[in-house]
Amino acid sequence: MKNQWANIVPMRMHLVLDENVVREIDSIAGKRGRSKFIREAVEARLDEDKRRLEALERIRGSMPDFAPYMTPDWIREESRRESEAYDRKVESQRQRPLE
Repeated sequence: MKNQWANIVPMRMHLVLDENVVREIDSIAGKRGRSKFIREAVEARLDEDKRRLEALERIRGSMPDFAPYMTPDWIREESRRESEAYDRKVESQRQRPLE
């Protein structure tokens, strides 16, 4: 796959990461390879997200139950609500005395 980021002028940025994340990066890429490792990871994620969005656009309308409001944020919120409802149900069953 062609790297769409190859001809772009580099830009510096400040990045704050947890110490354990930096140690993991160093164990894989070494201290002198941090920037390259992070750059490649971000580029890979951007490419992956772009491909995923393009695939969703291609199938949009072909799914009979698909509705425009079913955005990733809406799906995450519905999932959170369902999870909370399930947790409440489990908790209420725990509080019932055994017969």
